[in-house]
Parts: sequence; C-alpha cells; structure tokens
Amino acid sequence: MKTISGADKASFFLRKGLYELAHHRPARALVFLRKSVELIPPSCESELSKALYWLSIALIRLDQRDLAVKSLASAQKLRRQSYARKFYVRNVNAYGMIKRPTNELDDLYAFVSIQLSSYLLKRSNHRFGSEAEHSAVLKLILETWKRLNESEEFRNLECGEKLHLFKKLKIDFPSFSAYTVGLRYAERQMLRANIDNVQTCSCGSGLPHMQCCGRIRGLSEL
Repeated sequence: MKTISGADKASFFLRKGLYELAHHRPARALVFLRKSVELIPPSCESELSKALYWLSIALIRLDQRDLAVKSLASAQKLRRQSYARKFYVRNVNAYGMIKRPTNELDDLYAFVSIQLSSYLLKRSNHRFGSEAEHSAVLKLILETWKRLNESEEFRNLECGEKLHLFKKLKIDFPSFSAYTVGLRYAERQMLRANIDNVQTCSCGSGLPHMQCCGRIRGLSEL
C-alpha cells in the first residue's frame, strides 16, 4: 500500500486552500492553508513562502490583518525576490503594519497598538477583565494620542522618532497624566543618529528593521 508523504499532503492541502479561495470561501481555505504550512519543512523555502503568502491572503479576506501581516512577513523573508515581497512592501507601512488611508492613521494605529499591548502584557492572562475596563483604557490612550498629535513638534518628527517616542511614552493607568513632547533640537539630532529602526534589518531580509523583525505586533499576536 502506497503511503502519502508529508510533501504530498502539504501540496494537497495547498491546492484545496487555493480552490476554496477561488470560490470565495476564505474561512474554509484558512484551515487547509494552515495545514499546508504546518507540513512544509523550513528547508523548503520556496514552497513554504508560497503557502504563507496564500495564508496571508485568506487572513486578509477574513479581516484578520495582524495575523495576515505576520504570515506575509515570514513569506517575504524566505524569498526576497518574490511576489510576496512586492505585495508586502506595497501594503505594509513603515511601522510594519497594514497601510491605512493616511499617514496620520498609520501613526494612530501604531500608537494604540503599542499602548494596548503594553497594558495587556502586564495582565496575567493578557486580556481585559471587563468591557468597562477596555473602554476606560482605550479612552485614556485616545486622550493621550489627541494631546500628542496636537503638538506641532510631534507632527514634524520622522517615523523612526515617532516609534521611539511611542515605546518610551508610559500612560499612567488608570489615571491620566499629561505628556508633552519636550524634544529640543539637539536631542532630536542625537535621537536621529541613534535610531536603529530605520537601518537594514539584521536578519538579512534587506528591509528596514521597522518593517521586518522590528515591526509592531498587533494585539492578536500576543
């Protein structure tokens, strides 16, 4: 009796996933594509990159954007000269997140994601205890963002400087504490010189660190 190899199973699940995507059933495609990714060994970079790319497409169609970026980031690392890389660069912003209609929205989503992640990582189960807690925390974050974004000096910062500021800024939960952007010109010059996020990622992908290993993780990746 002929046995089916892992490679054959992976190829079968990939074809099934593509069939479901072609027939507009991304939820069913997701199941098959995940099985394909699990069965492909890391040494088969081309096949794994292809499966991860189509997995990201299924996730995007299901509006699971954080996980889609995670899958797409892995796909483009495996094959730098591929459609996955082109798709990644075209659809991911400087923070390593899905591009929004405007740069201001890119900044907002990055800020909110960083602050929510920072808050939830301190929780034992990485979850909000209630809807009221979620609303209160989000309100404080958005109030902080409003004050931050009203600063002309903040708006003049480059993306790498904003990211540094987002990670450095600590909101006092549950009470709000005002925060101002008190960066002098000399400090900005020093900060710009020391930012590693705009440099090429050390993993060898060829992308800036902020778009690759240093990309902002979405809440669904916690």
